[in-house]
Amino acid sequence: MKYMDIEPLWIAMNSSHVFAASRDNFLLWHYRTPKSRSTLIMAGSRLRKERLYHIDDTPSGVAEVIQDLDRSYEPTTNMQATADPICCLGASEKALIIGRESGALQRYSLPQVALTNRYTLNCRPYKLAINCNTTRLSIIDVTGVLTFLDLESPLLSSSSSLPGPGDTLNISLMGNNNNKELSKFERKDVWAMKWASDNPELLAIMEKTRMYVLRGLEPEEPILSSGYICSFRELEIRAVLLDEIMENPEHPTAEYLLDLEVKSLRDTRDLLEKVGIAEATAFVKENPHPRLWRLLAEAAVKQLDLPTAEASFVRCSDYPGIQFVKRLHNIHNDTLKKAEVAAYFKNFDEAEKLYLGVDRRDLAISLREKLGDWFRVVQLMKMG
Repeated sequence: MKYMDIEPLWIAMNSSHVFAASRDNFLLWHYRTPKSRSTLIMAGSRLRKERLYHIDDTPSGVAEVIQDLDRSYEPTTNMQATADPICCLGASEKALIIGRESGALQRYSLPQVALTNRYTLNCRPYKLAINCNTTRLSIIDVTGVLTFLDLESPLLSSSSSLPGPGDTLNISLMGNNNNKELSKFERKDVWAMKWASDNPELLAIMEKTRMYVLRGLEPEEPILSSGYICSFRELEIRAVLLDEIMENPEHPTAEYLLDLEVKSLRDTRDLLEKVGIAEATAFVKENPHPRLWRLLAEAAVKQLDLPTAEASFVRCSDYPGIQFVKRLHNIHNDTLKKAEVAAYFKNFDEAEKLYLGVDRRDLAISLREKLGDWFRVVQLMKMG
């Protein structure tokens, strides 16, 4: 539990920080998990507590350095009301972007908070989201129009020096000549969005009662849903039916959680089930993703197509899978290969049956020993 000195109207988080904002101030809190704790130790003492800033200030990171050298130093924070209040915020691992009612966006570097850019929109932002590699910002304005801002365009990168209080980098989303296709893109009636945590090109959005997945700027076939998007990774979207939950909040059920697959994942499954490995391989090469390569590798292993399986495991960086395929290469009995594959997919009863079918009781016993199934080990040893 965390208590703070501001009213948290907007909240965002990444793997190490929680960001909360009121209309005038924003706060960074480094929360503790095993992963974030190691980040905390590496980063030093200046990240050991929350930091509070005023939206009109221009932090440069100097105060954190001074505080690290002199622990008794406590910077003062302006708590006065601003003429241009905060209205939204979005965060990634590298950046925090805060929207203001005038249409101004302020970008801060992380974890040392320093103001690096100011942008001006032609609308009042309502929601902000940054993709996983901090190259693109998605914006929903107060009228429900979705637009994008390229965070790595030459125009933006040219203002890498810290802007002064009176300096403003004006970026019109509808008039950026450096990326016309991106600047002209918009979709209406959007009320929610979520970037994939493992692919910077995939964005899930909600339009009325339809969910769309944007790959780049191209939408896939819509899915009928009114769920609120919780997460988007491994080509799967998890959504929750909040309206149904609020009708009976004391007795929620698992039916209110939806797991939806991206079209490329569904298509790969269909190709593997109805067509074949070769066609699925060609499709995955055109739509590469670690989840698809892993799916292809597992299907190839089941069919004992070891060259395809090994290449696919390499593409998804699955080292245990690569080692497993190498072990299969050294087995010259197809039945034993099938038994190893059954054990790999945790179908242990089938694996034991195959071992016994080729008179390899020793391998069946070894399998049960690894599983700690000692009663079955005794039964197998008494057989014969």
